[in-house]
Amino acid sequence: MKIKLTPELSYIIGLWKKRRISEGIGIRGEGDIVNVFSSEVITKGLTTPQKLLRDDKKTYFYHSAYRKFFQKVEKEQTERFKYLNEYAASYLAGMFDSDGTIDVEKGILFFNKANKRDEMLLIRLGFTGVWKQGSLIIGRPKAFLRFIKDYVKIYKDHEIFKHIK
Repeated sequence: MKIKLTPELSYIIGLWKKRRISEGIGIRGEGDIVNVFSSEVITKGLTTPQKLLRDDKKTYFYHSAYRKFFQKVEKEQTERFKYLNEYAASYLAGMFDSDGTIDVEKGILFFNKANKRDEMLLIRLGFTGVWKQGSLIIGRPKAFLRFIKDYVKIYKDHEIFKHIK
């Protein structure tokens, strides 16, 4: 099975990357994150509603080819998403929906559980990153929000996006 990376699949991989579980392809969490993940994997044809499993605070499905592909894309993220295009915007939007936080009072955005490769990805795309207490604060927050605003699904109704043009 030949799987082709698309912006939609990039979003799902970004979402999965920050909340993945050990079973199949799935995420941990509840509420909006589970609804978005479920909707995306079903509408994009990765699985069917009958094969999507929910357990405690996990939602997942089994597909070995997609799992290998997801892992490969994540491993190669700095090379695959090195241009400011819809693939990188979708991937970062998925990551942000999954693990991002907006602190309106301080005017900062950050990833709660980032790693050095995530920092390198941001730097290569022109968004600096600063580590503070284990979180990666995203530099140039307005430019970052402008870049991902058309691709976020969970944060799309957040008040901060109403002020981004």
